[in-house]
Amino acid sequence: MSPSEVRAALQEMGVVPDRRLGQSFLVNDDVAARIAAQVSGLGTLEIGPGLGALTSELLASASRVTSVEISEALCGYVSRALDGPRFFAVRGDFLKVDPAQLPGHPFEAVAGNLPYSVSSRAMVRLTCPEFSSVRRAVLMLQTEVAVRAMTLTGGKEYGRLALALWPHFELRRLLDTGPSSFYPQPEVNSRVVVMERRKEAVVRPGSLDSFSRLVRVGFASRRKTLLNNLSSVVGKARAWSALSGLGISGSLRAEELPPEGFAALAEVIDW
Repeated sequence: MSPSEVRAALQEMGVVPDRRLGQSFLVNDDVAARIAAQVSGLGTLEIGPGLGALTSELLASASRVTSVEISEALCGYVSRALDGPRFFAVRGDFLKVDPAQLPGHPFEAVAGNLPYSVSSRAMVRLTCPEFSSVRRAVLMLQTEVAVRAMTLTGGKEYGRLALALWPHFELRRLLDTGPSSFYPQPEVNSRVVVMERRKEAVVRPGSLDSFSRLVRVGFASRRKTLLNNLSSVVGKARAWSALSGLGISGSLRAEELPPEGFAALAEVIDW
């Protein structure tokens, strides 16, 4: 759809894009096609179809598509526009919906153009057990979110988001695109990220809860050392014992510890 067609369709429905939430509609067919090519032959769950620009490309590539749309008006529109035996449109909130209750479950892939307001939470939700069948997710994100999700080498961009995804998925960049690919045009650039389910565990399943808690505590105050943040929860003696036992300096901040360090620490920390 062209920007003028999107504008006309939204006006007819009385729908106003919420810029505060980062809501924009994809109008670049080439970008949509490249996203869809990543889920070729896979049963796919789409997050927020909007007016169906990506959905129509997914239907040309995926084996079947189930789209979850929170807006009643948009859900009705895309359901009528793309009605067919391989397509299901469901009104619901992806952050709350039970995938097992959706037509087309279990899903092998997830795709979507995510508004800024839900992007991080949506990615993290894919790490939950109810989405364990998902082998690949292809997501359009604001570039700053994509960078935070993909940074595993320390620094200010490295933190809880990347470490929440790391035990479950490997991430790679598919493409970058600018404001002209959307209506209304956002003030930021966007990146499509492909999340591939790991074939081998990098965190032992029995240590995942400890790993998650460790990341949460470690980044509770980025300016404090890892020792100080851990000490506030387990006491200085336990924190020091765990760190020193692995040869981790007590002066290190969480943003200086690589993912593998968190995984090793999760095995020995005494909560």
